[in-house]
Amino acid sequence: MTQKHLLLIGGRGIELGKLERLGVRYSMVQIPELVDERQYTNAARYAVLDYRNFDEVMAVARSWHSLEPFDAVVSFTEYGLDPASRCARELGIAGDNLTAVELTRDKARTRELLDRHDLSAVRHRLCSDLDEARQFMRELRGAAMVLKPRDGGLSEGVCHVATEDALTTRWAWTRHATDGPVLAEEFLEGPEFSVESISVAGQHEIIAVTEKVTTRLPRFIETGHQLPARLDEKTQAAVEELVSDFLAIIDQKDGPVHTELRITETGPKIIEAQTRVGGDQIWELCEMVSGVDLMSETFAALLKLPKPERKPVAAAAAIRFFSFENVRIGRVDSVPDAARADGVVRLECSLAAGQELGPLTSSTSRQGYVLCTGDTTDAALASAERAHDLVRLGTEVAATL
Repeated sequence: MTQKHLLLIGGRGIELGKLERLGVRYSMVQIPELVDERQYTNAARYAVLDYRNFDEVMAVARSWHSLEPFDAVVSFTEYGLDPASRCARELGIAGDNLTAVELTRDKARTRELLDRHDLSAVRHRLCSDLDEARQFMRELRGAAMVLKPRDGGLSEGVCHVATEDALTTRWAWTRHATDGPVLAEEFLEGPEFSVESISVAGQHEIIAVTEKVTTRLPRFIETGHQLPARLDEKTQAAVEELVSDFLAIIDQKDGPVHTELRITETGPKIIEAQTRVGGDQIWELCEMVSGVDLMSETFAALLKLPKPERKPVAAAAAIRFFSFENVRIGRVDSVPDAARADGVVRLECSLAAGQELGPLTSSTSRQGYVLCTGDTTDAALASAERAHDLVRLGTEVAATL
């Protein structure tokens, strides 16, 4: 049988081992910042470019396809989703999920779609200037709101606004992350979760629900996750029903979706979604607990290969990120002790003496993580927090936005 050939757009390299285990030949397009030796050594063909420039990506993809045809195009990275789907559509091969990508990458379109279907409706306004945001806040009559770029990622520019007095500063914070209009939404009160799902030929399966931990307001940078989520049966069912309905209305075809939501007094409401695996190692936590390898199952579905066997290795898992900010580090203590602590699967830490850390502006500002497993969610998160807290800095000065 002829070996399958896949075009991979972007990614941090975790996809490669999965493709190799499936026996798939791959070519890859990558941005300069994420180039590494394994990628360009093992790929059939390799190009370094900004894949947000679709014309350039398409020229390369079409040339390669004429020499050795692709069977599918895939991306699991935020800014690679659109070019991957558009390449698949242009080449007439598997991987076209463009409708769902466009409806979720543009958060204003997501809100409009939810409104049309009377599903998880949230008051919102796309604002071109500060005056429009101020008017929207007045219409909320004292309720807090959230500002965010309409097509951003990595929690960049997402900011909570509780009072009109704080609006000017918070608007500037969000404006720094985008040149386009800013999406203002009413703030949803309640604990935050994410839902991992996978779809094959438009049939959807909910795989896991993850509890999320974020920085204190006014920012929403994620500092930890644990799963399975500790939800009662009624709430779990409501979450799964909402996300299943959402996957249908965005016309999700093949692959994973990472849907973020809050459990409010009136039930679960969607914050936003991305047609990719959850970042922050959520994909790995999900794989360990559910046995579902979201990336490998996506590859298999698109390439018509047998679905990989699902093999859970833990009952629960948790991760805590090193998220220090506004600190000059004199020393870093006990990293080896933390790595050997009970329940630890892996510890990665970039903290070092002499570093000067500014404010956390996005998830890329964090300094590593500790990932743990346990017999229960409570046990896994306790191990993660204990190991995280073993790592101590010699000097720390706290500051807030």
